[in-house]
Amino acid sequence: MNKIYSGLGKTHDAITDIGYWLGVLALFAILLMFCYEITARYFFRSPTQWINDFTGYFLLFSTFLLAPRLTRERAHIEITFIKDALSDRARGFFNSLLFLLATIACIWAGWYAFEEAMRQYDRGIRTMAVMSVPRWWMSAVISYGLMSSGVYFFRASVMELKSSLASRDL
Repeated sequence: MNKIYSGLGKTHDAITDIGYWLGVLALFAILLMFCYEITARYFFRSPTQWINDFTGYFLLFSTFLLAPRLTRERAHIEITFIKDALSDRARGFFNSLLFLLATIACIWAGWYAFEEAMRQYDRGIRTMAVMSVPRWWMSAVISYGLMSSGVYFFRASVMELKSSLASRDL
């Protein structure tokens, strides 16, 4: 059974790494689009109409493609004054509970985004922009980012719980 979990974890990590690099590419594309817009606007007096739309789309993609890796590396912001007052074992149980709550929140919100993406796909809803694209693309990426982060929070919760149960500190 541990081999299955290990294999699933490695697969999840590999998908997350692919998403991470796609998110980095999206950020780089935003940089290139802004440089192009500045050049077109100020040197050729021919501003684009599509840059604002696409930088918004790419910013959303980068945010939700990068979030799972940041969650895996526990690079999120923590306010630790309560945890700092606890013993190591109690801190582990507290961390496990917090990660479990984060799991529930991310999975719930990700599922909601998934349902919305399916509704948008079924109805053919598009963005209201100069360069209109299917709106479900955005909702699907939001769903992926939230659900994948939720899985990492669950994995962290289990690790913290195992560590706390093995700890002798009271």
